[in-house]
Amino acid sequence: MEINYALKRAIIKTVPDYFGWNTETQEQYRVNTPEEDALAIRQYLLQSLFDITVTNQDDLDAAWDGLTIEQGNVINPVLLPLQGIGEDYFYLNEFLQKHQTLLSFPTLYDYDIDDFRFQEEWREKDIKGYKRKQYRGALYFTWARLMVDGEFTYGVLSMAAGYIFSQVDEFGSDYIEKLIPYTFQEGKEHGKKEGECYRWDMKRVADGLEQQLDELFIRFHSRLQEVYERLLDEFDAQSKSCVFIIDSSQYGDREYQFLFSDTTVLKQIRLKRFIHDCRAAEQKNHLPLTQKIEDEKELMHTYIDEQYHDIMENINYGRLNF
Repeated sequence: MEINYALKRAIIKTVPDYFGWNTETQEQYRVNTPEEDALAIRQYLLQSLFDITVTNQDDLDAAWDGLTIEQGNVINPVLLPLQGIGEDYFYLNEFLQKHQTLLSFPTLYDYDIDDFRFQEEWREKDIKGYKRKQYRGALYFTWARLMVDGEFTYGVLSMAAGYIFSQVDEFGSDYIEKLIPYTFQEGKEHGKKEGECYRWDMKRVADGLEQQLDELFIRFHSRLQEVYERLLDEFDAQSKSCVFIIDSSQYGDREYQFLFSDTTVLKQIRLKRFIHDCRAAEQKNHLPLTQKIEDEKELMHTYIDEQYHDIMENINYGRLNF
């Protein structure tokens, strides 16, 4: 990939020796770029690409947050060679702990199991009585940026079980809305700032059927979690070691979904040779995946119908009569 002229100028201006370094040294610099260098390079790019002047980190952060989608689609490809690693300039747009970089994880498995353990530790601390789950692959709509066949591409990484789960979730939520139409109404606490976050307080309004609707959603989400766990078990037991690659590009943005069957294939995917290894394990026949999605939707359709009729027959005047 040829580095954009503006980025090359920004790098030379900030660290003149960069292009004389070997590949390994360049990669180490990219994943551990000093804060002052990162600021200087981004200052130059904002000025060069959009005529935006910033003088300090706060200004930069504000300007970055204010970029339009179109401006983001300009600067993201330009920046990728300064962020990514390996032959695809692979970059995970996800949180890493302070002592970690992308080079800390030779394979996708190394990243995923480390992130899984980190999340489970926090759940154990935050949720009383929480029992750690078995690791069967945890990738779920993990965002990446990379080059695919010489073109900048957004990547979305998920376990196949998680992807099917999301499809069933969307299907079930839409179907419930057809059964009991509703709108959202802001609660008193909605939008209030709490620290760095804002409170979400929206309530469903369903023409007097709010309690029935809430009960139906409770049952749906409970079954949905059971489905997710079952799917993880099924794919883990099958160990097909394959990758489904789905072109999900839209609105002019090039985007691929990468779906991994189980943990065995995660061990085969090196971050520095991501596309090569994904294609080596690619399952090009998507029929089994699409059929599985349809089968799971049909099962959920039947379940929701059963629960809906049960609830409507047994909940009257907003009171449970089980």
